[in-house]
Amino acid sequence: MDKPVEIQNKKQNMTSYAFINDILHVSIDGEATLYDLYDFLDEIGNLHELPKELKVFYDLRNATLNLRLDEISALSQKAEEKTRNCNSVRTAFCVQDPKVTAYAMLFSWLPENSRIKREQFSTKEAALKWLNE
Repeated sequence: MDKPVEIQNKKQNMTSYAFINDILHVSIDGEATLYDLYDFLDEIGNLHELPKELKVFYDLRNATLNLRLDEISALSQKAEEKTRNCNSVRTAFCVQDPKVTAYAMLFSWLPENSRIKREQFSTKEAALKWLNE
């Protein structure tokens, strides 16, 4: 007789993105690891041509993240590297979870280049309004 096997359900990361009205909309649902985020940034960096005035909307309302400060710093540096050919990069994070909000705030404070601006918002509407200012 077979012994029952307990299957652990791990919520998988689902990252999707599309350019809509000249804004790169990125949605992260579920648990995302540092390596998932690295892979995403590599994918974006490999796009043939990013707009010179890049606007990015991250929907993180359904994301689960567990990162260390040094990992957030490494992600920020990688994002800067992947967008180095852009004249400006405006990134809006739509967040709900307090921990993800703190991560987004830390990420927003890290750029050393004045061409990069990052902000956090609790609604999509406010984020898109800021991106279009």
